[in-house]
Order: sequence, then C-alpha cells, then structure tokens
Amino acid sequence: MGDQASVEMNYIELIQKILLNKKRLVQFSLGGLVLGVLIAFTSPVEYTSTSLVILEETEKGVQLGQMGALAGLAGISLPQMQGEHAVLNSELFPDVIHSRDFLIGISKESFFFHSKGKEMTLEEYYAEERPGNIIKKTFNFIFSIPARIAGLFSSQETPALEGKVEPDDSTIVPYVLVSSSEIFAMNHLKDRIFLEDERKLIELKVTMPEPLIAAQVNALVFERLIQYVTNYKTAKQKVNLEFIEERVQEAENKFQQAQMKLASYRDSNQGIVSRKAMAKEEQLDFEFNIAFNVFNSMKQELEQATIQLKKDTPIFTVLDQASIPLGPSKPNKPLIIVFSLFLGFFFGVLYSTYRILLSLYIK
Repeated sequence: MGDQASVEMNYIELIQKILLNKKRLVQFSLGGLVLGVLIAFTSPVEYTSTSLVILEETEKGVQLGQMGALAGLAGISLPQMQGEHAVLNSELFPDVIHSRDFLIGISKESFFFHSKGKEMTLEEYYAEERPGNIIKKTFNFIFSIPARIAGLFSSQETPALEGKVEPDDSTIVPYVLVSSSEIFAMNHLKDRIFLEDERKLIELKVTMPEPLIAAQVNALVFERLIQYVTNYKTAKQKVNLEFIEERVQEAENKFQQAQMKLASYRDSNQGIVSRKAMAKEEQLDFEFNIAFNVFNSMKQELEQATIQLKKDTPIFTVLDQASIPLGPSKPNKPLIIVFSLFLGFFFGVLYSTYRILLSLYIK
C-alpha cells in the first residue's frame, strides 16, 4: 500500500511540476495557434456539391430456350446464353470512379474558372495552381530540392521507347503512357470525389475550387458512371442480340429460297399427276415448313432478346440533382485553429514531461 501511495504521489508531483511550468505550455500553445492560423487562412477555399441517385436492379437474362432444336434442323449452331451477367454492383462504384482511366477522362474536361478568367481543363488547372496551404507548399518545396538538383545533371530528353508503334484506329495498344501532370491531376481528383452507397441509394460528393464547377463535375461524374455501368451490364446482351439478328437474316434467306423453290416447282408442274411429282412437291413443302418454323421462332427470339436488353439496362433515378453549393465546405477555420491550439498544448505537456523525467535520471 505504501508503494502504491508513493507512486500516486509521484504522478501527482509530476502533474504539478508540469503545470508549474506555465511559460513553456503557453509557448507551445501559441506555436500551435500560429501554425493553425497559417494553415486555416492559407488553405484553398473549396466547395462541395452533393447529389443522390437511386439504382434499380434489373432481372437476370433468359436463355435461348426452344430455339436450339429448331435451329439445329436448319444446320445452325447457336451458343448457349446462360443469362448469367457479370456482377458489377453499387459497392464497386467507388472503385470505378477512382480508376485511372475514369479520372483521367474527367481531368481532360474543360470548365470556365472565374478565378482564372479563362476556360481550362482540370489537369491544366491543378498543374498551374498546385493547391495547398503554405505549410504543405513549403514541405513540398523542401522535399523537391533533391529532385531539382538531380534534374540539373540529367538529360532533358525523354528516352525513345524500343519498338514504339504509332497507334491508329485499327491498332490496339496493350499499354498506356500516363504523364506526370495526368498523375498529379488524378491524385487531386481522387481526394475530391467521394461516393457512398447505402441500400441502393448512391450519394456523390464532389469538392472543387469553385461552386459552379463542383456542380458541373458532379453531374459529369454521374453521367460517366451511368454510361460505364450501362455498357458493362448490357455488353453481353448486345453481342447476343447481334448474333440472333445474323441468324434471323440467315433463316429468312433460307425461308425465301425454300418458298421460291416450292412456288417454281408448282408452277412448272401444274396438271401433272404422278407419284414422283407429288413426292417431290411434298419434300419441297416439308423443307418450306421447316424453314418457316425456324424463321418464325428466330423472329420471336429476336423480340425476346430485344426486350431482355431493355430489362438488363440499369435504371438510375435522380433523387437530388447536383446542386451549386452556397458556401465553402473547406477549410473549417475554427476547427483547425482549436485543434492546433490543443495540439500545441499537448506537445508542451509531452516536452515538459520529458524534461522532468530526464532531470530525475541525470540526478
């Protein structure tokens, strides 16, 4: 019990000694306050636009059904449509909008910046403005000094790529070359575009340096997202629809050929009564019926595939359109100043504790 009391007394004495050194605590607190004021009043002003969209899930696709047997009689081999769609649910939407290609596409869009008095792409704006508070810009400049010095002694020419091929419309390039300005803009956009999904209610928040641009980028992101999801979920059904259309055209050609053969034979054999002629007519009539049934079934399947494509197309219902924010969302100056003041006081306590403990060990 005595040891415990002595420990408690030591703790109490430690706290008393810390509080006695008020000058040091005030100095650290004022340092934190100055730092907070610098950050709060030099941080760029930004505005946040919010929009809400409801995603309605679609039903699964259908199979080709009974068309396989009839198409087999006509010598046509059809692939099986299992009706299984690649899964792209709303939980993956944040990964989609933060993907490299998606963000680079957004950064290439032009907007009129009133602060600059001209129209610029987001990539050009972030490359020119380099947004950040004075503390961040100072650290970035300090850490960039080694790279700047190394750049003075390095070659300014970009090394040629071996086997480089100039792409054209018919060339599929299996790689992509991303510039440093694109990467810089992409990283800034990634920190300013947020998407949350709660029970099919999708909320998109976009933060930009101007209120109108925040709303415009918000609407653009949703437009690109809807286009991406629609193409993803209907791509397979579109391929199936094109395939069925080709088979319908083939079946129609065979039906017309069988129809013309039967009509020509009947015209040229009018009044002739023989078992051989009747057998030939029955054979042509049988081929005509098969061709007609296949063509008719294919037409029905084409209608079903067209309806299924509409069913597979996701439906986005806008609950709240992207609005122009009335006031800035960043920086929160009071919060930054209060937090910096508390942080300065906290570091003052830590430093005082260190000095007191160090003096005890030295003795």
